[in-house]
Amino acid sequence: MRLFGYTQIWGLMALVMALSLAVLMAAACNPAAGGRLVFVSMVGGDPEIVVVDAKTGEASAITDNRSRDLSPQWSPDGKKIVYMSDQAGDMEINVVDPDGKSIERLTHNGGDDRFPRWSPDGKRLAFISEQEGTPEVYLMGADGGPVTRITSNGTPDLLGDWSPNGEWLVYYSEGAIEERGLWLRNPDGVNLVRMTTGQDRDPVWSPDGKHIAFVRWDGGNADLFVMRKLADGTWQDGVEITRLTQHEADDVSPNWSPDARKIAFVSYRDGSAEIYSMRVDGSKQRRLTKNEADDLAPDWSSDGSRIAFVSSLYGQSEIFVMNADGSQQRRLTNNTAEDHSPNW
Repeated sequence: MRLFGYTQIWGLMALVMALSLAVLMAAACNPAAGGRLVFVSMVGGDPEIVVVDAKTGEASAITDNRSRDLSPQWSPDGKKIVYMSDQAGDMEINVVDPDGKSIERLTHNGGDDRFPRWSPDGKRLAFISEQEGTPEVYLMGADGGPVTRITSNGTPDLLGDWSPNGEWLVYYSEGAIEERGLWLRNPDGVNLVRMTTGQDRDPVWSPDGKHIAFVRWDGGNADLFVMRKLADGTWQDGVEITRLTQHEADDVSPNWSPDARKIAFVSYRDGSAEIYSMRVDGSKQRRLTKNEADDLAPDWSSDGSRIAFVSSLYGQSEIFVMNADGSQQRRLTNNTAEDHSPNW
């Protein structure tokens, strides 16, 4: 058996250190993974898209019009922000640079186009469109074309999330009882799979692709569940569903940590909406905010160290950030208007 010499060992160590440094530098250069948040602000009287530095609090509006600009989301590479706007008369989907210098309208349909979601590789956008009447799931290139309809069931569909490998879209239906539940659809329009049959909504895929967290309404109460594939099976073979919360008050808005080990969520069990976190199996549920005011919309930073959220602690809703354990809560916006919908 041949052993490595000291020279070879030091060479391997140097290579590992160089690769680690390269990864860290890449993460530091990614605006979406770094210290910037995008959110919606009503400072000008109507909803506009704003980017803020989470460390300094320096903010700049990147849209400025008399329309409603909503639901901003960073692209995976941090170079674009997609959002929906009614500047054209109905809701359409736009993209904008983080500096606001270049805005491009992507959809030109007669009905509302809403809630765009980037594919993991940033090359496509899934969205909900009413261009043919009933809200259905559509797909288009990140440059606006071509557009493909991928659901067609005559009942309202709402988009959930992409699988991390881009193989599936999960969505839910709020129409007739026979259509309700969570569904999977291949983005190419094949392999339709029904996952649940209840009043289930807001599905979010874990970053490792192993679980889907969702909200189930049962008897007027909302609780959080997760589903996963059966052992050695595929998503088409059936799933195992685990209930994570069980309270008389509602638990909603699941949001995965980047390492897929925890879920941040909103619970009303304390009288007002507060941010909690828990493990993927529902254990170690921990209250992170104690403001006695509504705290909503938790969103993890890409390195998992911080959580952004919306709080009405000072009356109007503002954007806050805190460490993942709930410490060092800090108000990021400070104005007399409503701020909401933060996204790292």
